[in-house]
Amino acid sequence: MRLGHLGKIGIGWGIISVLGIAGFVASKNSVDKNRYENMKIRERMRQSNVGQYENGPAMSMPDLNAAQQAKLQLMQEMEIEMMSDLYSRMTQACHKKCIPPKYADSELGKGESVCIDRCVAKYLEVHERIGKKLTAMSAQDEDLKKKMGV
Repeated sequence: MRLGHLGKIGIGWGIISVLGIAGFVASKNSVDKNRYENMKIRERMRQSNVGQYENGPAMSMPDLNAAQQAKLQLMQEMEIEMMSDLYSRMTQACHKKCIPPKYADSELGKGESVCIDRCVAKYLEVHERIGKKLTAMSAQDEDLKKKMGV
């Protein structure tokens, strides 16, 4: 059976349509997987941020003397400043990496959105890992000081 010109075009469109749909499904699954991973990372970060400053066994402010209250206030201000710095650096880094200098649209494109999602997730994951490592190192320093009697 010989296909005419229109038959060949129809078969070509059929093949392209099937491949296009398969590509779309594959990319959607990939994006969904990345979103799920990002949600897990955000949940881990949220859980890691739960600590004594929430409704836990921490001392309340009236139980602290003036020096301890001032120290706690300073620590809280430093934490806010560090988080603000983290947000600023992350915004600058991900913007520079994912968004071209000349805007074509007022909205983010799909590729830009995916890039930003991945960039932010990686940035926050690295920040979490570094925080855990520094906390472990600080605990080791405290243990060493106790052993040395300092």
